[in-house]
Amino acid sequence: MNPLKAQLHILQLEGYEPIRFLKWWFSHPFTFQTGGKKPLVHTPKTKLILAVTFLLYLTVVLFLPFPINLVFVAILALEPFPLLLLSLVIIKPYEIARRRLTIALVHQTITGHPHLTVIGITGSYGKTSTKDFLFEILRRDQQTLKTPESYNTVFGIAKVVKLELHKKLHYFICEFGAYIRGEIKELTHMIPPNYAILTAIGSQHLERFKSLTNTTLAKFELIDAIKPERALVNLDNKYIKDHLRLPQYAGAKTYSFTDSTANFYVSSSKLKPDGAEFAVTYQNKKYPFATKLFGSANLENLVAAVSMSFILEIDPKTIQGAIENIIPSPHRLEIVKVGDATLIDNAYSSNEMGFTKVISDLKSLPGKKALITPGIIELGNQAGAIHERIGVLAAEVFDHIVLVGRSERTENFARGIAGKVKVDYLENNSSVWPTIDALSRKYDWILLENDLPDNF
Repeated sequence: MNPLKAQLHILQLEGYEPIRFLKWWFSHPFTFQTGGKKPLVHTPKTKLILAVTFLLYLTVVLFLPFPINLVFVAILALEPFPLLLLSLVIIKPYEIARRRLTIALVHQTITGHPHLTVIGITGSYGKTSTKDFLFEILRRDQQTLKTPESYNTVFGIAKVVKLELHKKLHYFICEFGAYIRGEIKELTHMIPPNYAILTAIGSQHLERFKSLTNTTLAKFELIDAIKPERALVNLDNKYIKDHLRLPQYAGAKTYSFTDSTANFYVSSSKLKPDGAEFAVTYQNKKYPFATKLFGSANLENLVAAVSMSFILEIDPKTIQGAIENIIPSPHRLEIVKVGDATLIDNAYSSNEMGFTKVISDLKSLPGKKALITPGIIELGNQAGAIHERIGVLAAEVFDHIVLVGRSERTENFARGIAGKVKVDYLENNSSVWPTIDALSRKYDWILLENDLPDNF
């Protein structure tokens, strides 16, 4: 890959944030290859950046004296990032104007729809799975649209509205993402929600939010946009429970596995290797459910979807039928048979709470177990302590642990393991699947937790 394309790719992966890009560059100088998980997408923004960058190259050639211009061109050809970052500055006013116009046009489309009910979903984790599960329920009742994958930003959501929203739709399930405070508030101006789900608050993206207080305030921006009685929140999450005590959230609906005072209480649950059974008590009546999905993390997201379906007055039999037939989303606690072993493919992403839960789930299951992981990204200054803590838990459950890459993440993970179980290292993710194949001959369970970061 040429340097310009490689660095533009990294800039895109880092959300076009100059500081995050520079952190990468200082640790990867003269690196002209990027990970292949998410290829460079030639969006209107990347095309504009490229166009401005080439104009800047041309300016150097035309306005610097010969041969100094050739020297600068040669240097910038090898390390084009100064021009890329300057291009970001130049296009900023256009980006702001385009963003404001997009928000106004989408707002007009949504508010002008004759009978659309918008359900907004956010959280540090669990929002995409909850969105997918809720979609499977609601689509059995009325025509329903959801934002695909992780389309949870202004331009991503706007694209969905432009291409897929039509007059016959009844429900629109919209995932709201954020890296800083104010982003979800902006999204609620664009897509005014009628109902909202807050799945969890945790250390995910802590590097960007800087503190859990900022994370909490950012996620509650969705709840602030609606009447509290139309909000559904996870009462088992400490940060949500603490913030919920504020008077403006009185009347918010809650779901819980531990607190029987919640509006939706999981009065019983049983995890199995091939799924789970659980019951939700709502308005003093118990509703039983069965699912093919594995793990307590999936169960928590299912309960959120079920609870919102009750709020929307969906028939309980419709909900039960949908839950029974939901299949796992790819790479989200997906169960895959590899030889005689069972692979739990949770490679899509990872967070501290989810990682901890799946370790706990596996602890209760018989058989020999192996783990493959590069650790968790974007944990900020808590990364060391979190990885060491998870390493301690993993050493109690797994017979063999494979850490991908030599990094601060894996070093701290190994510190937590403290030599209690066998540990191997892979240089990068290219050897992951051959390693899974080899482990399948020795172990009953293999957990693949998180893929490598794109710019590893």
